[in-house]
Amino acid sequence: MEKSIRSTILSSFIILSLAVLINPNCASAQSIGKNQINIRSGPSLRSRVLFQAPLGYPIKIEKEQGNWVFFRDWVGETGWVYKPFVSNISTAVILVSRANLRSGPGIRYNLVGQAKEGDIYKILGRQGKWCRLGYYYGDQPVGWVDSSLIFGD
Repeated sequence: MEKSIRSTILSSFIILSLAVLINPNCASAQSIGKNQINIRSGPSLRSRVLFQAPLGYPIKIEKEQGNWVFFRDWVGETGWVYKPFVSNISTAVILVSRANLRSGPGIRYNLVGQAKEGDIYKILGRQGKWCRLGYYYGDQPVGWVDSSLIFGD
């Protein structure tokens, strides 16, 4: 009986791990970990600076080359960033002009505020298609938002 329970738990863990690895949206979501970081056209300090990214800027890493990572952002822009400037902190950017923030993960929960397009938040948790957002520093929640309204989930 005990062996069967361990086998079931191990099987569940393997299936969940594979689901995360197969789904690139979960496995590759990261953020910029310092403020005003140069995003470059190639993996070199000699490459042209395309723009500067703020702290928490959510990115989806597509490939790595040495100490550099190539990413795509929420508007489809791509660039290279020095790997030590990338954080494993999951962040999200609001994609719509106004997104309702709720007290819980669903439309039946009270409205606690609104976020505007371009606002960046730390992802504190997930439940179904809902993400719990907070500020980059600390774990103080701001509210829950439907994940279809954000990039970074």
